[in-house]
Amino acid sequence: MNPVVTQILTIAGVLLGSAATFVVTTATERLRWRRTQSTRWDDKRLAAYTEYANGVKRMVRLCRRIAETRNLLGSGRPIDLDAAFAELADAETERALNWETVLLLGDPATITAARAWHEQVWQLERLLREDRPEEGTFVEAYKNTMQLRNDFYACARADLGIASGTLPELTWNSLQPPTDQ
Repeated sequence: MNPVVTQILTIAGVLLGSAATFVVTTATERLRWRRTQSTRWDDKRLAAYTEYANGVKRMVRLCRRIAETRNLLGSGRPIDLDAAFAELADAETERALNWETVLLLGDPATITAARAWHEQVWQLERLLREDRPEEGTFVEAYKNTMQLRNDFYACARADLGIASGTLPELTWNSLQPPTDQ
């Protein structure tokens, strides 16, 4: 074979090999960068969802304690209502601050579920601020709140890629009147 053709083929092989190496290396690095970015944002979303959920749960817990004090739910220890409502206002401020991060990082389904959950907690608070709220109305609102909490968690888990199954069904044992034995 002609030495010039051999040299051209050798140079073409080297160029082709270099181009293939460049393409594979670039694709691998791009994939690694995307994976790192995804992990970083997943960590931030997890923190945002957790902080938000803890803030809303604090509000729910305060509403429950107020309801127990007002004899709308069984069990629990009485709580000073004025202090509880002041603490509930503080908890709402904390929730609102955490909400901004959820809006920034959350996916649309999780944001929708989160909004439904905290709006339902506002409904609990409105009921508790009434002069004489009905026990049945409050209990149903409380059950709805807890269902919306599970909906939020289901959406957040899906967004984070948690595939360990669905959350267990809610039970309402704590809302049943105590049985005399």
